Amino acid sequence: MSEQRDLDAIWQQAREKLLDEMGDFNRSLWDAANAAQALMLDEETFVLGIEPGKMGLGSHLTSTANGPLVRQVVEQVVGRPIKVELVEGIGPEAWEREKKRREVREQMAARQEQAMRETAGARAIWGSLYEELGQLFGTVRERRFPMVRAQMFAKALLAVRDAETRAIEQEPEAQQFHEEQLNRNITRIATLSDVPETIVAVEYLRVRRVKKD
Repeated sequence: MSEQRDLDAIWQQAREKLLDEMGDFNRSLWDAANAAQALMLDEETFVLGIEPGKMGLGSHLTSTANGPLVRQVVEQVVGRPIKVELVEGIGPEAWEREKKRREVREQMAARQEQAMRETAGARAIWGSLYEELGQLFGTVRERRFPMVRAQMFAKALLAVRDAETRAIEQEPEAQQFHEEQLNRNITRIATLSDVPETIVAVEYLRVRRVKKD
């Protein structure tokens, strides 16, 4: 018997057991089981494939409600603990594509985690600034007076410049991160002060230039 026939036989027996053990008949689960095809037994993973565009139907096989039962009946047929995975596609290459996608996602997640660790110090500085700006504009009285609003605005810009300097000293290589955080805090000032973002940015450039000189 070929490998594919072995896989088909496993899934056929698993479907029969699923029908016996599902209790009340679950039409969606049964339709999904019949639509899925056995693709591969990859170490401890039994891979099922479903035609493109039918993942919504196939999800009944791996849902929280049905997944344990599907895994149970496959384990009974295979005779050992097994995981059941569902992929979009009905050829062996579908599982290889899915593994590559997962590998890419894992790599991206690892890079993001590494970036988070590397920018932890600077992230704390920018986060503290964001809260400081809220407190600055939230505690000042007499905001109806133009000079009072101007003073708050000036203090906010100086606070941004101080935070930017310290954050860059902490993580000088994280230029994109600093730029994102700078823009985030400029938007914060614009919202709190009712001043257009572009105007806030222009005024900040002036502050930055003066402080640099």
